[in-house]
Amino acid sequence: MSRKKALLASSLTICSASASWVTGTDKHPVYAEELQNSKPDGNQEQIAQEAFYQYLNPISAVAEGNLAAKVETKPLTYEVKTGDTLYQIGLFYGVHHDRLALYNRIDDPRRLQVGRLLNIPLTRKWVRLKFGDTLESLAEEYNTTKELLLHLNPSLKDPQITYVGQLIAVPQKLEVPKPTAPSVKQKRPVRLTTQPSIRRGSYVFQWPVSGQITSNFGWRNGRQHKGIDIWSAEKSRAVIYASLDGVVVKAGYSGAYGNLVIVDHGGGWVTYYAHLSRISVSKGDRVATGQALGNMGQTGNATGYHLHFEVRKNGQAINPLSVLR
Repeated sequence: MSRKKALLASSLTICSASASWVTGTDKHPVYAEELQNSKPDGNQEQIAQEAFYQYLNPISAVAEGNLAAKVETKPLTYEVKTGDTLYQIGLFYGVHHDRLALYNRIDDPRRLQVGRLLNIPLTRKWVRLKFGDTLESLAEEYNTTKELLLHLNPSLKDPQITYVGQLIAVPQKLEVPKPTAPSVKQKRPVRLTTQPSIRRGSYVFQWPVSGQITSNFGWRNGRQHKGIDIWSAEKSRAVIYASLDGVVVKAGYSGAYGNLVIVDHGGGWVTYYAHLSRISVSKGDRVATGQALGNMGQTGNATGYHLHFEVRKNGQAINPLSVLR
């Protein structure tokens, strides 16, 4: 461990007591006895810790020196990599892929070019760590994820160099300008990809809702989970769409599934949409790909708002991720 890192580990933890002595760099020794002998109160000690941290971290000091306003004006950026989709990028940043397309004036999202620099409609807001803060509590307080917080603040990966009062960046939404001309209303969510859709015969399945997968297909708690669970921050406002055209063979309450819609696509292919808060189709209806079936809910055996989505072939449940594109 370098002298600087050892110094930080010993004196700048979020819950640390005052260090008895420390040394600085080879050229500029710093003795904390001077701070200790002056018997500073809590606020003075916190200020001293921050000044000392900035002394050892000039990049941080420069960034914090530009905080006349606590919110930056420039949006975050992301460079597109091979295999990226707007859907995946949006999930990471917590931004709907439609907003990303509009913000970057992407007319044909399927032509997402590797190496392109995307503007993300988020900016950095600088806040100070409080005593007792954790990644989980910060993510909840600022309506974001631990992964994005770590992306914006790599130093948080090492809790030994964090302290009360340290400035960290949290994401803040930027307004996306509305289009000046009327646009065609999109009836279904599009999961954008740089690769062609995978076909199963003549079948191409679309995502039924935009959101985050909270439970995968397979064994869970000693039993088979026959689909995937998708959560959306829109909750009951999230519209559930038909993954493929077909005929509604079930539209009603069904035990643990709660409010359930089943669509028969022919050829032995069937999809299930469970736990809905509202059903907007009836049994016998013919639906098109991307047509609204209802809204996300938490009916039946559900813990919180989400869509339980299944794909079955000849009565056998298969992993939806193997056919969704």
